[in-house]
Amino acid sequence: MITYTKASQIAQHLTTLLEGITKANGYKTDIGNFVMRGKRKIDDTQVPCAVIIEGEDKPTSFQGPASQKITQSYVLGGYDHCDADHPNDRAHEILSDIKRAIFTVENQTRQQQLAGTHTFGGRVKAVTYRGRDIGPRADGVAIVFAVVHIDVEFVEQLTDA
Repeated sequence: MITYTKASQIAQHLTTLLEGITKANGYKTDIGNFVMRGKRKIDDTQVPCAVIIEGEDKPTSFQGPASQKITQSYVLGGYDHCDADHPNDRAHEILSDIKRAIFTVENQTRQQQLAGTHTFGGRVKAVTYRGRDIGPRADGVAIVFAVVHIDVEFVEQLTDA
């Protein structure tokens, strides 16, 4: 198994997880049909879709001469069509789908499951849920945006970042 030492590897892994969010895979939405890393402005024709926004990283401790423990923040968002009068109904489905995709325990060891530790199957030190939000929407627009905030802790090799 590969241990992730770069934010780009984690972003690619998150992309793969979000791409699995389709109704055909048993999810409530199809936001995984199109996943973009870093795109902040979405064209209505791209909906449904998901986005991965990398936030600030926070170095926490040295792990060796050229290694640094990092806590990287990510915002995982989904856009989907909704009932213009009840957009939060679809937003809650988006939030549920993202949480399920990220925090599934299928790839965790039994010890990690019991400890409540999420590590992408041992690829990172920890994945922590930091909250969620439903984005503001203009009245009458039948598209909703919802996000899940996570932190991913990993050890970065500074000479190969």
